[in-house]
Amino acid sequence: MLIIKDISNLQSYLTAYQNRKYSIGFVPTMGALHKGHGELIKKSKNDNHKTIVSIFVNEKQFNSKEDFNSYPRNKGLDYDFCSDNNVDLLFEPSAEEIYNKDETILKNTYFNNILCDKFRKGHFDGVITVLNKFFSIVKSNKVYFGEKDFQQLKIIEKFIQEKYEFLEIVSVPTKRNEEGIAYSSRNEKLSKKQLQDFISFHQKVENFLNSLENSFDIEIANQKAKDFIVEQDIEKLDYFEFRNYDDLSFNGKVSESRLFYAIYKGKIRLIDNLKI
Repeated sequence: MLIIKDISNLQSYLTAYQNRKYSIGFVPTMGALHKGHGELIKKSKNDNHKTIVSIFVNEKQFNSKEDFNSYPRNKGLDYDFCSDNNVDLLFEPSAEEIYNKDETILKNTYFNNILCDKFRKGHFDGVITVLNKFFSIVKSNKVYFGEKDFQQLKIIEKFIQEKYEFLEIVSVPTKRNEEGIAYSSRNEKLSKKQLQDFISFHQKVENFLNSLENSFDIEIANQKAKDFIVEQDIEKLDYFEFRNYDDLSFNGKVSESRLFYAIYKGKIRLIDNLKI
């Protein structure tokens, strides 16, 4: 496995790949890799001749310096993870390598003022800004994202359609543990009690979903969601609501929706989305 930290060196290898007509799959990450990332890598390996993984903790998408500084980092373990998953090339640039001093921050105009965008102002501006840089550098044939960050996935789909016609986005279903919890880098910050509380909450959510009729309108389902969530012992809640999985609106039947939630355990923000 190659580990490359500068753009010029990366482009030498990319040119060699392109000259050999290799298809390239790209998995952008912020490190702290887990089994969810492993599914993205596996899909890319199946689809392409070469798979590139990037590790870059992008400060521009964090809402506070504290959150950025506390984001889990485990460089050595990430290297081992990528090697064990047969990644061809790991790209790990510095912020100085990616951004100019006077870098323009792009403004996200898709699916805004709802869900995470409503509560994390500027977050998706930072996401599309960094992805715009990486897409223009790597120039892969396909790029891979998980469905766990579903709003992010929908935003990036729109962004790619508008700016990167050559690039195909591939969504990969959320990887979950035996208790049904989605793998997430932030889960590593939970205490044992917080994790058990989260598992209990998630299982109650699954039972709630199983109690709903597929024929319910999303608006009816959201009334029931409000009744359910007020009965739960939640430290802090950003949202708990059904939305249409195509346009993230409140239109349609619950069978055409996902349940989206963002809750807190201490200072740790936990998000997920679930299909009926």
